[in-house]
Amino acid sequence: MNVLVTGGAGSVGTWVVKLLAEQGHAVTVAGRSEHKDVEGMARYASLDITDAEACRRVVDGHERVIHLAAIPSPGGVPGSTLFNINCDGTYNLLDACVLCGVDHVAIASSINALGQKYGVKPWPVHYFPVDEDHPQLHSDPYSLSKHVTEEIARYFWHKNGLSSISLRIPAVMAPGPWSADWLKRERESGGRGFASDFWVMIDSRDSATAFDLASQPIYEGAHICFVNDTVNVVGEPSRDLAARWYGYVTDWHAPVEADEALVSPDRFRRLTGWEPRYSWRGVADGAPLP
Repeated sequence: MNVLVTGGAGSVGTWVVKLLAEQGHAVTVAGRSEHKDVEGMARYASLDITDAEACRRVVDGHERVIHLAAIPSPGGVPGSTLFNINCDGTYNLLDACVLCGVDHVAIASSINALGQKYGVKPWPVHYFPVDEDHPQLHSDPYSLSKHVTEEIARYFWHKNGLSSISLRIPAVMAPGPWSADWLKRERESGGRGFASDFWVMIDSRDSATAFDLASQPIYEGAHICFVNDTVNVVGEPSRDLAARWYGYVTDWHAPVEADEALVSPDRFRRLTGWEPRYSWRGVADGAPLP
């Protein structure tokens, strides 16, 4: 099958492309560079996603699309540029999918679509575990752009019947010494650095499987789904972490036992059958990498 992966040369996309190539798909990686080596696993196409006609040309001939191309955090470019690339780019790409007959798209949203991590105004947690119904409050251009891209996906479902899943991914961790050392430091800090992400992450290989499933015709509609490991990365009881950093939260919508994650991926699990295979449970305390 011909699969297009925008942003497929990035830190998340390389794992997605590797998985698709191993499955025997013909993969096209689209990115901003004029030329890029993708190690023979896929062909490369230069694409400016803010160019609607260029999006149509690149999408044409593909049966599935995985859209990862975006500015991944605020600060590197002006807010207006970030918003334009992330939002106009998503609109152009999904419009091209409709014109070219693609019927399912996986889209990279972010856990930060909630508005909590980069916001310059307070963002209150209403309840745990956090799920897709939790209120959002945006005060930075990145989180706002991710919220808008989710709404763009809903628009194309209602208007054109284009099915999609916007995956709210947290930090994506590739197995290796750097990741293990980072988690050890986080454990020693008592969870300070990762509190705004509610101590959830996802293994690179599990994120690749999630994007693969989200681009397959196994569901209908436009969905927003958290996708993350089912345990916290610190290794402490999750209720203790919540009490330490979010002590004002008293509403619990579901029981959370031991180190069970404070962000629920259950909607995506029900929708696609996805389950994380590579848990980082205990790595912060010296357990081997998954």
